[in-house]
Amino acid sequence: MATTETRAAFARRHGVNRSTVGRWEAKGSIVLTVDGLVNVEASEQLLGGRAETYRGGKAKGPSAQKPRSEFFPDLEKTSAADPLALAHAGLAEVIRAIGPYAARMAVEFGAPLEVAYGLDQAVAVEADGIAARFLAQHGHPDTANGYGALESLGLDYSEADWSALAKVAGLPLDLDALDAWFTSTAYWRAPPDASA
Repeated sequence: MATTETRAAFARRHGVNRSTVGRWEAKGSIVLTVDGLVNVEASEQLLGGRAETYRGGKAKGPSAQKPRSEFFPDLEKTSAADPLALAHAGLAEVIRAIGPYAARMAVEFGAPLEVAYGLDQAVAVEADGIAARFLAQHGHPDTANGYGALESLGLDYSEADWSALAKVAGLPLDLDALDAWFTSTAYWRAPPDASA
């Protein structure tokens, strides 16, 4: 029998954000069971041929245990060399900040933790899609070939501080339950057309 785990657990083990696992799922790079769990062995096999960092995530094995490097672009050097690279770097900073910011604001406004989790995931993924389309329209080669704005820089989405947000909300933290809730939403099952 195959080993299974939630998307959140799979993301934690690979050192990536759950949004990255969602992108892997959308691209057919992980295998799910009928009940929505990740088939670990089959998914590891699909991911095994990837480079250490690949399209927004890390490959399996020892490289998956290395922490993601922080992204601090040299904006002055970038702007002088290539305005499109400057736009790319700036958009990446916004994308990495926007999901956790949306989650924090949702909790501060009194929304349930599920809503904060959903906003964190959806806002960051949608922002990445918008940025990738913008960059592709202006001739960025990686995004024109289907890579996300973060993926093309070898970056992952930033993770909200869920322990702190759960504490503010006065609730116990269960990331697997939040992930199960999110992946059962209409947004996840049939995301709106991103070109709208």
